[in-house]
Amino acid sequence: MVILSKINTDNMSVLHYVGLFQTYKLKLSMEQKHKVTLRHQKMHEQNKDENTEVTFLPAERTFEVLSAEAAGTGVNGIEKNPAVSYLMGLRAESSRLAMRSFLNNIAKMMGYHDLRTCPWGMLERHHVQAVLTMLTDAGKAPATINNYLAAIKGVAVEAWTLKLISTDTYQHIKLVKSVRGSRIPKGRALAPAEVKKLFFTCESDKSAIGVRDNAILSVLVGCGLRRAEVVSLDFSHYNRHNRSLKVLGKGNKERMAYLPDGAFQRLESWIEEVRSDIPGPLFSRVRRYDDVTSERMTSQAIYHILNSRSVEAGIEKCAPHDLRRTFASSMLENGEDLITVKDAMGHASLATTQKYDFRGDERLRAASKRLDI
Repeated sequence: MVILSKINTDNMSVLHYVGLFQTYKLKLSMEQKHKVTLRHQKMHEQNKDENTEVTFLPAERTFEVLSAEAAGTGVNGIEKNPAVSYLMGLRAESSRLAMRSFLNNIAKMMGYHDLRTCPWGMLERHHVQAVLTMLTDAGKAPATINNYLAAIKGVAVEAWTLKLISTDTYQHIKLVKSVRGSRIPKGRALAPAEVKKLFFTCESDKSAIGVRDNAILSVLVGCGLRRAEVVSLDFSHYNRHNRSLKVLGKGNKERMAYLPDGAFQRLESWIEEVRSDIPGPLFSRVRRYDDVTSERMTSQAIYHILNSRSVEAGIEKCAPHDLRRTFASSMLENGEDLITVKDAMGHASLATTQKYDFRGDERLRAASKRLDI
């Protein structure tokens, strides 16, 4: 049985839940095996009467396959998996990856290999509470625990929709309260001197890659875009007259991002000197010997670009999202109101935007220096 590595095994409440999960797994295995056996027998009798063969999942992702995945079933309808159905319902790829990781961890905590082998239809309220207790004892942050809870509740909705759990069971799981508390936000906002060093490093590189990286970092800092939003930009999304970019963000929501003078000039240099105005991705891959392709970059490529340029510039390690934090903090320092910053960043709530405000750290640091102790 796999349990989170940081769990304190001396905690008797955790041991109680571990024993509960072992009993729960044995019960589920017996019941699931019995149900699958009955279904196989029923299908065998039907196929025997109709003199047909059981069809298997085709290799290509046809409409039938995709619709079956969305329903959490196989094409032959033998198995229903609410976890798969829940993941298929998430529109953002980043959300699917994050929730898939959470559900796989939960399945392993319960003694199963992954989310596909876990019998979610037998989940009950006390199992959810046991998972939350184990995560708390493992020292996980409240926000992380609540993400796990959101994943479980999402699966519970699908399990109820697929009639794998009763309405009472679903309501009991739905009523499990989220964990209260907060932690100091991760990440940082870059100092103006660090941003200048990044630009100087790119400008010192006279290759096509240097011009491109300079434009990408300018858009990240100057518009506060997510790295996924940057790589999804096409040339048609760029409006030279308005100096703006049409951005497709989270939740399939479009917004306009307006370029500051410096970002506009660096983007124009990339287009005029290297890329040209042909249709396609705004930022594309550049191979060795300045071979500019029409291939779209990946989100991971943005991470590697910033990582390598940070090392060259001799600044502290930073992530692409730190440039987004830098954008938010810079706008607030310039006197922009919180609602304007929220709209510029594509946030749904002001509470999310407030997490990107790192001005308080500087104020606290300055206040502490004024103390005469």
